[in-house]
Amino acid sequence: IDKKYTSITISDGFGSQYQKIIQTMIYCTHHNLNFVYRPIKNMEHNYDNDIKYIDNIEKLMNIKNNIENDTNNKAEEIDYGTVVMKWFEENIDVACSSEDLSLIKSYFWQNKERNIFKNDKINVAVHVRRPNQCDNRIQGANTPDSYYLNIIKIIREKYKDKNLLFHIYSQGKLEDFKVYENIDVTLHINEDICKTFIGMVAADILVTSISSFSYIAALLNNNEVYYTRFWHPPLKTWNII
Repeated sequence: IDKKYTSITISDGFGSQYQKIIQTMIYCTHHNLNFVYRPIKNMEHNYDNDIKYIDNIEKLMNIKNNIENDTNNKAEEIDYGTVVMKWFEENIDVACSSEDLSLIKSYFWQNKERNIFKNDKINVAVHVRRPNQCDNRIQGANTPDSYYLNIIKIIREKYKDKNLLFHIYSQGKLEDFKVYENIDVTLHINEDICKTFIGMVAADILVTSISSFSYIAALLNNNEVYYTRFWHPPLKTWNII
């Protein structure tokens, strides 16, 4: 019987968990290892204690329905930090141009409508990472608004002949986002995590923050990405801010 492997079990937020699942799946394929999916048990950021939260996340990724599950919990976990991440980040362009990532993208879109914005505009998703009750990490959450406003200005200038609509995805108090208000801006503050993530993946242009949440959305996004530098490296096709 072929030995089976899976990703490490953690209780982090969605972005971090999805990142580890995706990268472990691709690592296994490239190393001829039999990957099985271990359904998520715990996840942070369920602010409303929604009993369907994890079920909704499973439907969002849509991996559980497409590949063999580790039902008996006997698959061997492959260490993420020293093995999977190290290999993936050293070979990121090869890993992400693989059929495996295309397959993961196809699973993601299988149960969703792609035309989520339903307009005739170029939709620009901007992830503004801000502090939350589950995560007290300052780095990334303290990126000033001026940083994002400058990128918005650059994109406006680059596409000045186009009909742009900026979507600001973040969390916090609505009054803290008044600085973004404009005729070509829609605020998505404290919206449902699944709706937010789909918007980022579907966007014609995506601006990431120092966050696995928008980093993984960028890996799944087939369009233009503006990447904010942090500890996970960019694809060579991305615009480095």
